[in-house]
Amino acid sequence: MASSTRLSVNTDDIDVSTVTIPTKTAEEEEFDAHNAALCKERNLPLEKVKNARDLASTENSPIKPGRVYRIGRVSDATEQDLEILYGQIGVKTLVDLRSPTELRDDPTLEREEVFAGFTDMVFYENGNKVKELGPEEKRMQKISKRDKLKKAVSGAKKNTKEVVVGFVDNFFGGDEFDGEEKEEECIDCMEASKLLEESSRRKDRKERHFVSIMNELKYVRGTLSKLRKRDIAGTIIKAPSTIVSKSARENIKKPFLEEINGGGLPMLNDLLLRFGAPGIKYVLDLISDKNRHPVAFYCTAGKDRTGMIAAIILALLGAEDDAIVEDYSLSANVYAEMNDHKAMVGALSQRSLDAKTFLGAPPQVMKDTLKNIRDTYGSVEGYLDFIGFDEKSRQRLKYALTDE
Repeated sequence: MASSTRLSVNTDDIDVSTVTIPTKTAEEEEFDAHNAALCKERNLPLEKVKNARDLASTENSPIKPGRVYRIGRVSDATEQDLEILYGQIGVKTLVDLRSPTELRDDPTLEREEVFAGFTDMVFYENGNKVKELGPEEKRMQKISKRDKLKKAVSGAKKNTKEVVVGFVDNFFGGDEFDGEEKEEECIDCMEASKLLEESSRRKDRKERHFVSIMNELKYVRGTLSKLRKRDIAGTIIKAPSTIVSKSARENIKKPFLEEINGGGLPMLNDLLLRFGAPGIKYVLDLISDKNRHPVAFYCTAGKDRTGMIAAIILALLGAEDDAIVEDYSLSANVYAEMNDHKAMVGALSQRSLDAKTFLGAPPQVMKDTLKNIRDTYGSVEGYLDFIGFDEKSRQRLKYALTDE
């Protein structure tokens, strides 16, 4: 069992006080030291962009160097970071996996020195469409939050709809931006396959793709499907008290938070695999195009959504489970390094999550996730069949990353 140390702190401005500092076990200290050494060896020497490394750096990786990178949020990049990413590596394609809410809250999203020269593309799940944005077009179109909530729970019973609407209003709050517009609202969009084929011919063009593979509402829908009926029934409070009463909203929130915090990262990964399927396929299609290399894909910290896509690619190409788990575990301290309490975890706000459960990257999480893929889909190939990334597509991806 871990011990603890009593530490007295004296300053001129603060009275003497006593705090308890948890002491890590020898096993935890050894894990941290091993991770730190591997991060120093494998991560790109960037100043502000965290958790950045070539997938070729994974132990015994079959991937050729310089083709695909997993990184953290790139918009904070310094001049030195940009020299490495664009000057030395020559990154041609950026893939932003963040939710519309995260994009809205990123004040550096349109930094000229970072994104100048990139053509912006937005992927829309509804209809599998892609839109090429003009220089002055907004990245996300604001829509009614109430309309979005109704859409998210369209298949639920009436009273359950009220529960979910109240829950989302209270849990997530604020205005939201939806990157999944209705098909008729997506003006000048093209079929994803056609646009990808057309744009890949422009070999010298740099592109930034916005692919929101997960958002808050998808987690709500997924969590709702896992809740037991009696748990849902216990929270049902009919409108208008659902919206007006603070205590009612707290009652609504409780079972969802218990389910999310209880399920932890393995549950979030499971929901990501199911509800993020269209976006995951689109990202794999991008990486399969050698004309777009080098590709760098990222979310906020480059840990969860980024880590899941990295794991899928590595597993498909034959990397050993231990190597995939190790690569995932290198993200263990990235949130601490970012020191950004507003940074979202897998598109969920930190304020409602158990920090100890969600901010790290324990090896067991990826072990459980790989096992879940095999138990649910039979194999990683079975999962890719499920999302529509067939054998022909898989061979194309393999060739693009390995030349074999």
